[in-house]
Amino acid sequence: MQWDYVVDSAFNAAATTFSSGRASSNGTVAPSNLQISWGAANGSVGVNRSALEISATPSSGVLVTDGASQLANTYTHVNNGNLGRNSVSLLTTQIDAQLQLRPSGSGLPYASYLASYTINFAETPNTPGTCVVQSAVACDDIFVISGSLNEAFVYDGFEYFVSFFAAPALNTLDDAVCAAAGAGSGCIGFTTQEFMSTAVNFNLAITSRAIEVPEPGSIALLGAGLLGLVGLRRRAPRA
Repeated sequence: MQWDYVVDSAFNAAATTFSSGRASSNGTVAPSNLQISWGAANGSVGVNRSALEISATPSSGVLVTDGASQLANTYTHVNNGNLGRNSVSLLTTQIDAQLQLRPSGSGLPYASYLASYTINFAETPNTPGTCVVQSAVACDDIFVISGSLNEAFVYDGFEYFVSFFAAPALNTLDDAVCAAAGAGSGCIGFTTQEFMSTAVNFNLAITSRAIEVPEPGSIALLGAGLLGLVGLRRRAPRA
């Protein structure tokens, strides 16, 4: 079974929060809700501001059930270690991912679903000896992603599963690391090195079986089933 897909993601500015800090620093969501940045007011990303960015969106292509995954979107953290003490920093944000899906060659309209999931972020103090995660330079920053796993939909009497895979892998983080990002124990996410830009690709896959949970190398970020596909049926051939 083959599927046409389109994925379009953006940050939800209304659901994005920042820590308090010096009057000379701020946080913004722009342009087109594809970049969140924080640090020196009127500064530059990578110089005196950090950022979280979405690229490769929208993306589209064809998926084969139980076949290779395809690129959905890319998320990049520009980790600037020069923000300074008491600078404003990101705390939480919401990513809204619009997924459209239809059987390839069916001529049917796309079934559309908006998936929303949350990121908790910790801009860690760069003080040697205080890092809650093993770090090569100062203290790595922490991302925690909240979402549900193995979302299912039914088409033509068969059940399918939609998953997003991350590379590098998302992992179950230590409880102390989760707590530093304001998340509960057993949280899933990744850490990023200071003074580096870290890109995480999310690939989309459709499978005929649910993925084992938990699977550190992957996480499905859809918040509910693709109910719009339940009513899809192949069109009968014309006489």
